[in-house]
Amino acid sequence: MSRISRARIAAVSAVAALAVASPVALAGTAQAAGGTAPACVSRSVDASAHTVYLANVCGKTMRVTVVFTNGSESPCFTMSAGSTLEYRYGTKTYARTAVC
Repeated sequence: MSRISRARIAAVSAVAALAVASPVALAGTAQAAGGTAPACVSRSVDASAHTVYLANVCGKTMRVTVVFTNGSESPCFTMSAGSTLEYRYGTKTYARTAVC
């Protein structure tokens, strides 16, 4: 096999691997955080304590995640109607609360 053929095979293999891997990586991100949570999920942020306090007054179960300015997010939490949640997030900066 010539050098050119080996190079072409390697290039095609690399592009194929990228095409297969990219949708998988994007699917995980897109699935996690959705739109901003509705106003019935109240939030209070204490930036100095790196803590967000959430309360679900929606009258139904809500699934929410805390999103940070660097693009990372908390796990997806299931909050039953009337429940509250305190989430400490370390040195990150709070951006929003989203549905998941």
